[in-house]
Amino acid sequence: MSNQTKILDDILYQELRPWLGKNSLDQKYASKLSSLKETSTDFQFKYEISFHRPFDHKTKYYSKLILNNVKAECVRLVELIKEDNNENLIKYWLEDTLNKRIKTRLNDLGKLIKEKDYALSYIDPKKTSFELDQTHKANTFIVQLLKLAYMQLYLEIQDAFSTWIDDQFILEDFYSQLLLEPVPDKHFLKPVQLIEVESKPVPATKTETAATANSFHSFTYKQLNTNPYKLTDLWDSLKLNHFISKSTTLLNFKKVFSGGEIKTPVEWTGNISELFYFIKLIYSEHKLVDDLKQKQWEVTCLCFVDSDGSSFDRSKFRSLKRPNLTGDKIEKAVSHLI
Repeated sequence: MSNQTKILDDILYQELRPWLGKNSLDQKYASKLSSLKETSTDFQFKYEISFHRPFDHKTKYYSKLILNNVKAECVRLVELIKEDNNENLIKYWLEDTLNKRIKTRLNDLGKLIKEKDYALSYIDPKKTSFELDQTHKANTFIVQLLKLAYMQLYLEIQDAFSTWIDDQFILEDFYSQLLLEPVPDKHFLKPVQLIEVESKPVPATKTETAATANSFHSFTYKQLNTNPYKLTDLWDSLKLNHFISKSTTLLNFKKVFSGGEIKTPVEWTGNISELFYFIKLIYSEHKLVDDLKQKQWEVTCLCFVDSDGSSFDRSKFRSLKRPNLTGDKIEKAVSHLI
């Protein structure tokens, strides 16, 4: 597999460049629009592009083409980087994809925007004039949207492998370090606001025994209400390092840190020493979860099962120690919660 982003690169460098003479006629895109189907994926995107509405056939076509391809490329590149499960290869793919490829393209886009005067102001619906050259306006729209696509691609990959990247980019860095243009007043690339819907719990019947004041069902993360995104980062990190099953949903994972009853335990695919060290860090050392009155290992057994789906024996946790080979990875994962 390759980490080249062919369609996006063709729009910037090759045959799909919108300013080429053969790509200037607006009417040619009317019949091509129906051939573009919206990309559908289960990938959980962290960012979304909310750009100006396209205004002619050409901008509608390129808008669909760019937005479809950035979604497809996010999924493909994340899977490509994860595929080999090798530390050196992951570092190679991240360096080559983020620093050598995407940053170079954004740098080239910054130069192109200045060279051809594709300033964002030309397509601002509140400022633009209808007397402007429509071809130039359309090309500006496409180039500015392409810029956002590369930025999203960078950020999605960065978030997927955040534990591997020390110097992380934020939106302002793209403008100040690569595009060399002022940060816009309005950002068209925004974090996705996740809304998770759970079914309402069935009210307890009179025949059920009420829980005692000292019973605990799961861990309660102290920043659950103020910084819930930190649990998302932890979930990503544990999956990337194969400590929990790839099939673990974010909703089920967050349940483990909600204080609520666990109906679907998380499958811990690491070994028991790694689980011990993970719990020791979040409970004893960093105190990231509420006090469980010395029942942290009982709660651990409620929240996690081994890779065979079997329950852990809580008596075995007390004699375990920090795993030498993977202790640093667990520490880095837990650092997302601090």
